[in-house]
Amino acid sequence: MTRLALLTIYSLLVIQVLAQKEDELNCEVRPVTSKLSVSGNQIFYALPKNTLRIEVEVERVTLFEGPYKEYAAKYLNISEGVIQADDEFYSITSAKFHRLSQADSSKFYAVTCTNLYGFPMLQLNSDGVIIGCNSLATEGYSTLTCPLLNPVPEADEYIFTDLGIKPFLFEKTQTLYKTVATDTTPTRVSYTETKQIETTTEMNAEAAASFIRKLRKRRFKLIYGDKEEVVNIGGGEVAQMIKELEKLEQRYINLFIGKTVRNSFTYYFDFEPDEQSVAEQQIVGWFSRKKGLEIDKPDMRKTDFKPLIIFSNLIGKVPRSQIQIMDQSQKTPTAIKYGLFYRIPGRIDVTLKYTNRVLARQEWEIAQKGQIVPLPVSYLNNQNYSIEFYPETGGLKRIYLKD
Repeated sequence: MTRLALLTIYSLLVIQVLAQKEDELNCEVRPVTSKLSVSGNQIFYALPKNTLRIEVEVERVTLFEGPYKEYAAKYLNISEGVIQADDEFYSITSAKFHRLSQADSSKFYAVTCTNLYGFPMLQLNSDGVIIGCNSLATEGYSTLTCPLLNPVPEADEYIFTDLGIKPFLFEKTQTLYKTVATDTTPTRVSYTETKQIETTTEMNAEAAASFIRKLRKRRFKLIYGDKEEVVNIGGGEVAQMIKELEKLEQRYINLFIGKTVRNSFTYYFDFEPDEQSVAEQQIVGWFSRKKGLEIDKPDMRKTDFKPLIIFSNLIGKVPRSQIQIMDQSQKTPTAIKYGLFYRIPGRIDVTLKYTNRVLARQEWEIAQKGQIVPLPVSYLNNQNYSIEFYPETGGLKRIYLKD
């Protein structure tokens, strides 16, 4: 091999080594501020922050008195559980938390590289939040908007339309007398008159109670296989007949004991834990057993509204280190280059209370409650390393050497 050929090969090897060294040291990450100068050689990414969505389910119970309530004990021997007056009340049946994530507008970072060929491959979600570097990470989170507060309609007036199977009129015949003038003396003559008389409420109640007893007797015969009742009828048809008789019986019993109607409504509130606070509390709504749940503060003088309060307490504390910008160890200070910034999330205990009642309690990892720290820049510049992050909190998931 000639000397010229050897020099050529040596030169190529030196250039390759230098190029590799340049690729390994060509990128750094800086926080985005108003003073950051953008040259066009940057890729921007964000870290996430968390919001807690409180989901509260409220049930409205509307009571309607039956038209024959006064005769429940007399004709059906029912003395308890009879609705005496129309009424309405609300109750909180469930409450739970959901953790949502979104890009933190105050935590954007710029990846700057002097050599475009050495730019790392960043994986971001639709919010611009980083989920990986030089990896195949694709798992992100779905951005959600807060549903509107469900409007609670007024309860419909319940009308008892089926009050009985018999007519509410009956014919009454009575004998009357009238005086008829004759040629001799006036004569008192009798005659009959038939009138349609309206039945009283008690008469209708007695007829309805009698019909209930007939339904029960018919149902009893079907259940215990009376031959006259079930002849030529299949088992499935008998079961359906029994079910329909039970429904009809309940409709007539409601004429005496009243009707209860239940409706459920779901409310959503968002609470964003503050980054600096160790303990927080916030009123998210107002609840009344008579009026239900409202967002805005109502007139407290005329109602029984009381607040729904969310309490948040930091569990432990992630040390907040000061990120050094300049290296002062040498005579000439030099800027320190950092790799990707990520979060170490903090953990909070969150409780939702109404008066002294705990509606929901749970611990959550919250991104903004923790600390932001950087990776060494060597991980960023060496494309043999893959880095993955938890998209919900921005925490470091893993660093591994690619095969």
